[in-house]
Formats: sequence, structure tokens, C-alpha cells
Amino acid sequence: MTSPVETPSGGEEPGPDLLDRYLAAIQAGDSVLEQRLRADHPLLAAWTACLRGLDDLGSSFGMALPPPAEESLTGRRFGPFVVGPELGRGGMGVVYRARHADLGRDVALKLLAAGVYATPEQRRRFLAEARVAGRIRHPRIVAIHDAGERDGQLYFAMDLVAGTDLATRLRAGPLPARQAAEILAAVAGAVQHLHANGILHRDLKPSNVLLDAGGSPQLADFGLARDDRADGGTATGTVLGTPEYMPPEQAAGRSVDNRADVYGLGAVLYALVTGRPPFSGETRLLALMNVLEREPVPPRRLRTNVPLPLERICLRCLEKDPARRYPTAAAVAADLEAWLRGDRVAPPRGGPLHRLGRVIRRYPAAGFRVSGILGTLCVVAIRCLVAPETIDFYRPIGAGLALWATCTVLWEWIGLRRATARWTGHAFVLTDAMFVTALLVIARAADGPLVAVHPVLVAASGLWLDRRLVRVAAAASLVGYAALLGVAGAGVRWHIATIVALLVVCTAAITDFQVGRLRRG
Repeated sequence: MTSPVETPSGGEEPGPDLLDRYLAAIQAGDSVLEQRLRADHPLLAAWTACLRGLDDLGSSFGMALPPPAEESLTGRRFGPFVVGPELGRGGMGVVYRARHADLGRDVALKLLAAGVYATPEQRRRFLAEARVAGRIRHPRIVAIHDAGERDGQLYFAMDLVAGTDLATRLRAGPLPARQAAEILAAVAGAVQHLHANGILHRDLKPSNVLLDAGGSPQLADFGLARDDRADGGTATGTVLGTPEYMPPEQAAGRSVDNRADVYGLGAVLYALVTGRPPFSGETRLLALMNVLEREPVPPRRLRTNVPLPLERICLRCLEKDPARRYPTAAAVAADLEAWLRGDRVAPPRGGPLHRLGRVIRRYPAAGFRVSGILGTLCVVAIRCLVAPETIDFYRPIGAGLALWATCTVLWEWIGLRRATARWTGHAFVLTDAMFVTALLVIARAADGPLVAVHPVLVAASGLWLDRRLVRVAAAASLVGYAALLGVAGAGVRWHIATIVALLVVCTAAITDFQVGRLRRG
């Protein structure tokens, strides 16, 4: 008997992490990420069809599942509205094109996706969105005209923007710099109007910026907005939003203020000029980690034709520390408009230590290594100054450390190229093992405290969040330590060698376990 649900075959099946990321993109309305995942993993389309088939199969056995909104409403009458095709879907609501039969007016009709099955919390958030958007009037914000409830289904009607959204537009590639600046300046003005009325949007992203037929932007979707004039809101510790466009303080579940939306403006600008969000990850947890710990790749490194002042504006918005961002959305709009007029834009603030920290976060593999190597060189230099008779002993060690740092910077530079990025992690860990072994041989430190650097190198390999690379690093460290013992001969105490080997194995197991947890997150 032929199964009514065919399982896709051929190629590599999507894993749970990939399916989780794909579902999160659909629920968040991130069409750019959704389309990219479907292009990179063709079997996702087949698996989506498979899941729909399973849903249909469950329905055939009388399972009480909520009917899809498009089956129950499209082409039907909903109160005074004649419902048309679906325009979009987010994590909580679905939007249709509709026509008010009495007024003869086309509107965008938003309903709770769960319909009568919605939870009290979903209903509360939907009503809060309607109230927030309903009291705002601005030419760059989609206005609400009607809201209510019919047959247990909450709804509100808003302006129909006859165009597309920025996420859909970005599928064709990045925007020209001037057009991106014009759009962002207009959106920043709308965001400033929200802030002036005590509203924080908290979910600025390309799919929430609509473009009308003339290309003018309209800010939409207040599902995560916080109204400071109303009671309630999201409790501290709750993480809501789209990770790729979320400020670090929001990703950490901390309290946020207007500067969170300034970050969101920078994230949207980054996507407009580069064609991709400032951060991403294979899972939601990895994306959140990147937001919290990494620095965005400068836009000009991804697209050389991005003007330097525009990059500066973008990166200032994306500062990890809210105090280093623009203080208001109006300040963002002012700098964008100044650049459009041809005026000078001041470079972002930050002293040497701040810039050093930003470089290390942007390039952690090379940054941490070079910092450690330079620190070791400083110790060696001080030792030589205090005891000049040791200069001859430390000279080859200093040369080896300098060469190690040079190779580290070289691998980082090579890794910036997409074609060679895959194998640079292996180059890092193998180079580490080789130089550590050589330096310990020179220092004649086979059973001294310096051998503890081997477990440290294994832990450092976890920066790539690649379990196979952790195992390669562990194997390389063990081989390097065995070579060190072979050169040292019988003078090494066996129990010291055994403890070092066990430390390497235990560090590898712990790092591998942690990386696995993060990738499943």
C-alpha cells in the first residue's frame, strides 16, 4: 500500500537544528532568511510538504486541529470585510487583503493566527498591538482604522500599503547606498515619533518596513511594542524578537530603552547596504550568542562600494554598549540627512581600549591568540631586561612567538574570503599545536607547568563551535605532546605525562559537549 505521505529522499536530510531555524524564520516573518535556507537546502521544501501531508493525515482521523486561517476566511465575509488573499504571516498574526463592503475601501486585515484557539497571553499581546498602533498617527507609520472581535476572533484593519516590504526587496540584492540612507532616515523619523509618544518598537527588521508603490517606507507590526503609558509589558528575562536584528541587551533579557530601537535601525541599515543581517546563526541560540559576543563584519568588507560615512553611522548604531550608540533615533536621522546633503559625518566615539576590544570580538580566533602571544612576549622581554644573561636562551623563543602571531593573522586574513573560510579553523589549531610543541622543545619544558597550554588550545578550538574541529585540536595536541616527550627522552616523569594527556582528553570532552549543547539550542 502506498503511504499518503511521501518522505523526501536524496541528498542530506535536514537536521533538527536546521528545521528549528527554518521554522523560526517563518514564524518571525524573516523572508530573507527563509529564502536563503530554502536555496541552500532544497530538501526543506520537500520536508515542508511532508509535514503538511502529516497534518492532513491527522485531520482525516478527526483530530481537533485549528483550521488554517486561509481556508476559513479567504474569499469569505468577515463582518463588514470581504477577505482576499493572504499578504503575510508573522509569529502571532496573519494579514489579509480585504475590502470593507460598506465603505468600498481596501484595507489590510490582521487576525490572530490561532483564531479562537489563541491563549490569553496571545490575545493580550494582540490587543496591546492594536491599542499602540491605534493611537499613533504619522505619515511613515501604518495607521489602524478599526479593531474588534467577531465570533471569538480578534482583528484590526489598517492601511493597505500597495507595494512590498524591505525583506522581499532585499531578495534582489542590496540597495544603492543613497536609497538605503533615504529609507532609513524616513524610518528613523517614524521611530523618533514613537519614542516621543512613549512607545518602543523592539522589533525593527526589514520585513516590518513596507514600501508603497512610490518606494516610500511605512513602519508596521507593533506586536512586540512596549507602551510606557500603559500597564504591563514584557518582564525582564524574557527574550522576544528576531535574533538577527536584536540588540544585545534585549537578547540577554535585560531591560531596554529607546537605544534598543537605535540598534534596530542600524541592523536594518546594515541589511540594506550588505544584503544580510549583521548577525546570524544555525540555531536561535547561536544567533543570540553572536549578537551578545561578536562584532559585525564592517559593511565595506562585504561590499566595497559602501561609503565610509554610512558604515560609520551603521556601526555606531550597532555598538554593544547602548551608551556608545546614537542617543536618539532623531540623531540617526540627522546624520543620515547630513550625509545625503554631502555634509561631514563625525566618526564614532571610542578610545584605544574600546577599539581593541571591538577588534577582538570581531576576530576572536586571531584576537585572543595574538593578545596571548603579545603578553608572553612582554614577559620574555621583561625577563631579558632583568637577567641579560638569558637573552640567548629566549631569542629563539621570541622569534617563534613572533612567527606564530604572524601565522595567526595570516589565517584570519585568509579566512575572510568565503572560498577558504572552511579550512582556516583547521589551519589555526594545527599551527597552534606545531608552535606550542616547538617552543616547549626549545624551552626544554616537557614536564614543566608550561605544558598546561595544550588543554587551553583545545578549549580555544571551541570558538568555532565545530565539534569535529575540537576533536582535531585534541588529536593534534596529543600528537604534539607525544613528540615533545619523544624529544625529551627518559627524563620526563610518567605520572606528569599521564596527567597532561588526561587533561587534554577531559578538556576536549567538556568542550565537545558544550559545543553540542549550543548547536542543538
